[in-house]
Amino acid sequence: MTDETTKTQRIIATVIAVLGALYLLLLAPTQAMQTLKIALDQVMLRLVPHDADFYPAVPVLSVTFSAWIISFIFSGALLLMLSKKLYEGVKWARAVALGLFAIPSVAGITMMIPWFVLVLAEYPEKGVPPHTISGMPPALPILFVNLLFYFIILFADQDTLKNKLLKLIPYTALGVVSGMVFMNGQHGVRYFIHIPGEFMTGANGLITVNPNPPLFTTPLAHFITNLDHLDWRTFEMVSEQAVYSPQTLALLLGGFLLYISSVLLIVSIPLLAMKNKVGWYMATATALATAVVSFQGFVVRSSTEWLQGGILSAGLLVILLIPAFKNLLLPKGEW
Repeated sequence: MTDETTKTQRIIATVIAVLGALYLLLLAPTQAMQTLKIALDQVMLRLVPHDADFYPAVPVLSVTFSAWIISFIFSGALLLMLSKKLYEGVKWARAVALGLFAIPSVAGITMMIPWFVLVLAEYPEKGVPPHTISGMPPALPILFVNLLFYFIILFADQDTLKNKLLKLIPYTALGVVSGMVFMNGQHGVRYFIHIPGEFMTGANGLITVNPNPPLFTTPLAHFITNLDHLDWRTFEMVSEQAVYSPQTLALLLGGFLLYISSVLLIVSIPLLAMKNKVGWYMATATALATAVVSFQGFVVRSSTEWLQGGILSAGLLVILLIPAFKNLLLPKGEW
């Protein structure tokens, strides 16, 4: 982003900030909560009775959707407070506004997957009845409205057309990868908190709740230790003695580390817009870390989602290392 803006661009940025603030304060939280409630209803009423393995999605979605909703309120409030500075053409205010619009844009991406996997998906092989809800999730506008505002703020300066086309690539890639790693983090955390001993495979081959779950005082009931003893697919005992399972580390890193990485990528966006080298190092280090962890998860668990995430993270790292993009993102002489 450049310091030079026209009065028209400043007015547009101000109007977008106010509209975005009102949307995030008044509409987005309700749309997100509606999506969450419908998804949880479908999980507990339609899926869990036929396959208890779906249940860990309930606490994961409850926490992450709630965190996004809270972030909408703070983002909207800050956008409203920044509107005067945007009108004055203050560069740091535009950079912060860009980062604030990145938050609901990424959140919108992450809110799509539960809808398709839990609400619309059919699982006849598990005896799950057909879905009764169709169409797109109520949270769909959160993605597209804020993505539109994100790009308007990004281009609201007097940079050259060439530079605007160039910066479209890294600033889009940052958002896409942030959303992708967060969604993969959902998968990792879901299975990290999943305790195989709490479930069993019934005579019909379906997963049901174990009527005699392991005592909480045993390694079989602990997140870190249970997979050293229990098979994560069959829930059967592997060994009385602890046998190191790479599953645990893959799920920890492929879950919570990816959550943190999503946040770091969002935080790097306003820093990069200010040409702050901390933002560049934050983004490149995070892209490298998520690529390594995602490929590791793919090797250990054969998860194509983590493979896709690893490829996207590696692609982002390459983009950030290309000189043409580094010239846009870093001050001259800083690399």
